[in-house]
Amino acid sequence: MTQVTIQKFEDTTIGLKRRDNQDSYLSESGLYLVADGMGGGVGGQLASSTAISCFHRLRNAPIRSRAMIESCIREAQQRVEAIGEEKGAIAGTTLTGLILKDMDLNNQEDNSWYVINIGDSRTYHLSSLTNGSGWDMTTFSQLTHDHSQRQQAIDSGKMLPNEAKRLIPRNIITQAIGSPDGVQPDFFKADLEGRFIMCSDGIYGMIDETQMALLCSQNVTPETVVRNLIDAALDAGGDDNATVIIVDIKEDQNAIDPFTAFPEEIESTEEIHVPREWQASRLSPEEDIDSMNDYTLENLRVQAALSTPNNQTDDADIVEIEE
Repeated sequence: MTQVTIQKFEDTTIGLKRRDNQDSYLSESGLYLVADGMGGGVGGQLASSTAISCFHRLRNAPIRSRAMIESCIREAQQRVEAIGEEKGAIAGTTLTGLILKDMDLNNQEDNSWYVINIGDSRTYHLSSLTNGSGWDMTTFSQLTHDHSQRQQAIDSGKMLPNEAKRLIPRNIITQAIGSPDGVQPDFFKADLEGRFIMCSDGIYGMIDETQMALLCSQNVTPETVVRNLIDAALDAGGDDNATVIIVDIKEDQNAIDPFTAFPEEIESTEEIHVPREWQASRLSPEEDIDSMNDYTLENLRVQAALSTPNNQTDDADIVEIEE
């Protein structure tokens, strides 16, 4: 059986213009989450770190479900909302990232990632090159969908992306953990393999998308990619806190090639397993990974090319209440 391995790295910086770092993250045990707090100073930092802490109980769970994740989100919502009430102001945080369904990586057939999103921190993906020598820049795509006024105007058809970017401030979001109106998180199912990038707006808001795709697709370690992204954000002005997690998950490069190892046993190409294209799909409110309905299964969204989706070119940001 082919072995699957995970390599990852994560880091955060306060940036060059903030007094506090309101970003938090979790990067262990199949949990790769970024949260970007709002509410000003200690309030924002407390909101993001509190939300992240609610997911710690999943660290030792061998198998995760949507119900378990939603329970963590409800707890985070209650605790962050209480922080706002105590401080007499709204405290909130974005949340995005990956949660591995089954910690047994050898269970590839039924395993996958949950991708979750609240707010406008983002999760991206890259597929590997067909020869396995690196990452395909043309497959760089944004998995999550920003919960922002700018994105809302684009989705409604009221504005074209460039017009919305010009007229609507990029720091107004429509959903956040801790909001008195509650939250409606997005859930996605994503195939295991690839390079995943989770980041706060301090990364993607400072870096042109083409440059970001280039940096993320370099055939270097996750640590080097993280360092390069943070350096690029700082070089561009470092206007905000910047946090990024890189997760590489791929088949063991030392696996035996059946064509070269056992050529006499290969009678036709039909006997060779050819991996299907990497896929991701949004889950409807009542779906879990193991209970996807026929409509969702028939409409699995194949990863888009770099220049295709409008929402990938719009760098909406989180709301900054303290400013």
